[in-house]
Amino acid sequence: MADYIWNPTAMRGVFALPDGVADACLSLASAEQLRVLLWFSRHENWDADACAAFLGMTADECDGCLRFWAEQGILADAQATAAPVTAAAAHEPPHARPAPVKPLVKEVLQYQKRHPEFSTLVEAASARLGKPIGHSETATLLYLHDTVGLPMEVILMEIAYAVSIGKGNMRYVEKLALDWCDRDIATISAVDGHIRYLEACRLAGERVAKLLDAPKALSAAQAELAEKWLMQWRFSEAMLLKAADITREKIRKITPSFFSYMDKILERWLAEGIDHPDKIPSAAPAKKKGVAATNPEQSSLEFDEFEKDLLRYRPKFKK
Repeated sequence: MADYIWNPTAMRGVFALPDGVADACLSLASAEQLRVLLWFSRHENWDADACAAFLGMTADECDGCLRFWAEQGILADAQATAAPVTAAAAHEPPHARPAPVKPLVKEVLQYQKRHPEFSTLVEAASARLGKPIGHSETATLLYLHDTVGLPMEVILMEIAYAVSIGKGNMRYVEKLALDWCDRDIATISAVDGHIRYLEACRLAGERVAKLLDAPKALSAAQAELAEKWLMQWRFSEAMLLKAADITREKIRKITPSFFSYMDKILERWLAEGIDHPDKIPSAAPAKKKGVAATNPEQSSLEFDEFEKDLLRYRPKFKK
């Protein structure tokens, strides 16, 4: 058998690994854990999604592999080992939330022994996701339940919602849960109500997108406007079409500005009690001056007279 040495041409670019990787951990690590460590060592910043795409794994699997190296003492928490805060940095505004410190695998196992009901949460979460969950995902569940303080039922409701919109993974569930928690949506009733509202927005968004013949699905903010117009303000589709026609006089394409302009028109009509197309006052077309008279496209993009244009549709009552 031939003897092998490092190819000198391959040594032009190298990166180092701690001795402990080979001396103490090589026999313990799986092939996936070694592959993730090599990817991590080659890149300055950890990006689970990029690592997963490169290695053909999932982001959660990559996070779990990296956690193994932290448990072996090869890696350390970046924030825990950061340099002392300087006087200048002390005056910087604090972040809304510190980076989560999730429990290690051994801590998860110890918690499960003390709290057998947590195993029920793990099994139920796995069933809703439709796949077994690994150590990293289990640690996320424990973090949300024990550290953040979310009831198990709330976590399962959030998992079910994430699956229903095609985002059934623990990374998204964690992001969703923390965002809702920041907005005090953390009880069973609050989560149930919010999910019902999001579903109403989705249906209203689909209805308005079809009505306006929008080129693509509405954004979350636009779907919320659609829900407000249809469900809260109770405008008919005929009224929405009238408001859209008026909006098109100023904005030709369906853009975020289109929805904002249309919302102002409907808000004005709501305040004035205009709830039927027959009640919309007719208005003579405004005279165009200067460049606008010869360039209708530019005229459609001018917003300086926004409020004045809206007032054209205010009903005039006889004294």
